[in-house]
Amino acid sequence: MDSGGSEVILSIKDVCKSFPGVKALDKVSIDVKRAMVHGIVGENGAGKSTLMKILSGVYEKDSGTVVFDGQQIEHTTPQQSMQRGLAIIYQELNLVNTMSVGENVLLGRFREMKGMRGTHAKARELLDRIGSKIGTTRLVSELSVSEKQMVEIAKALSFESKLIIMDEPSSSLTAEEMCELVKIIQQLKDQGISIIYISHKLDEIFEFCDNVSVMRDGRVIDTKPKSEFTRNELIMQMVGREIENEYPERPQRVGEVLMEVRSINTRKLHDVSFSLHKGEILGFVGLVGAGRTEIVRALFGADRVRGHQVLIEGKPTPILNPRDAIGAGFGFIPEDRKLQGLVLPFSVESNISMASFRKFTRLGFLRKSIEKEIGTRQVKALSVKTPSTKVPVVNLSGGNQQKCIVGRWLEISPSILIMDEPTKGIDVGAKYEIYMLMKDIAERGGAIILISSELPEVLNMSNRVLTVFEGRITGEFDPKVTSADKIMSAALGFDGECS
Repeated sequence: MDSGGSEVILSIKDVCKSFPGVKALDKVSIDVKRAMVHGIVGENGAGKSTLMKILSGVYEKDSGTVVFDGQQIEHTTPQQSMQRGLAIIYQELNLVNTMSVGENVLLGRFREMKGMRGTHAKARELLDRIGSKIGTTRLVSELSVSEKQMVEIAKALSFESKLIIMDEPSSSLTAEEMCELVKIIQQLKDQGISIIYISHKLDEIFEFCDNVSVMRDGRVIDTKPKSEFTRNELIMQMVGREIENEYPERPQRVGEVLMEVRSINTRKLHDVSFSLHKGEILGFVGLVGAGRTEIVRALFGADRVRGHQVLIEGKPTPILNPRDAIGAGFGFIPEDRKLQGLVLPFSVESNISMASFRKFTRLGFLRKSIEKEIGTRQVKALSVKTPSTKVPVVNLSGGNQQKCIVGRWLEISPSILIMDEPTKGIDVGAKYEIYMLMKDIAERGGAIILISSELPEVLNMSNRVLTVFEGRITGEFDPKVTSADKIMSAALGFDGECS
């Protein structure tokens, strides 16, 4: 590791941080070089987010030193950090949806810009610097996720940033949008700006990071050029154990038809019909906006549907709302765990037991002892990292929050579990645990519908794959014998293979 000096923009030495009952950072040391992309990887709960919040001034370290651009930093605030040239772009983007692009880029500095005309002119200059054509008068609420990221980057550049921290920047991007982000990262490097890039997607780490630091349990395990890591070594250092394969063997005993769905029609969907077998993982592949999520929401009774029919083991089963779906044996892990899957201020045990209220209510009153018993059982079964089941679920890492949602449904043993982006934003170790749970459900005779934007995940975990394009199912494939190109060709609406 470099000892500091002109080629190092950020030097972190022996930084420690503790919260009640948890040592989040234990003597963390990392050097980030100028005009380079420094990847930081680790499981959820490894300490990455805590370290970034210390750097950006959200938290204050307990001990250790942070030197940025030759200046030792103490008692800073987020505003002071940005003014020094250290910016952070969070996974949950920090923009005001009701304001324009230009207003967001120069928020709080309108007087300095001499009014709105100067604000929009400066925002245009900053957006042009990263090759973005977004109109500065557009409302942020009208933008795509990738466009919002461009606004965040322009905002960071408005402070003459020398280092930009990107926390899971690709988690909601399409492949095309990801290509644009890669170009912008290279442009920032060419302009002498350093990047700290935090991601669970190892392909991205190996594609464009220069150096990589691995964190585990609040410590830095290793830092070296990415060329000196193998993929297996990186995974092993992240999780503290060897994982021979990133995906377990898919379920082998697929049985008879469990569910038949006929003619789902909505404004978005057109005559969607398919079957699901006992012991099967059925994958859906399609671009963002193709209708994958709309299919499962309609099936679960969350969206209004016209004239469809659902048969469970051959019997017509009306599903008009989520209560009907749960009664029919469905569970649903939604795409956005924070907005749709969890009540963030509620405790871990309350979130886990939500689908089991009938077990612990009497005469309309909750029986807290049974709620605690359910929470404790699933926390133990799924190895959820939490100091207590009483802790608000918002305090847990993304992977542990996801386990809480999985535990909610495991408690009621659904025969059909819908999993929409189940591993989004979680680390490779937690992903493997989710995969093993999926396999276990299928091998016990249940069935899973899997939606994922990560094609390798769907192809390696599914027994059968359906492709979705513009609200229609365009193909059915056996992923063991069908090429990824052919499957993606159907997902893109083409009849033949991609050239």
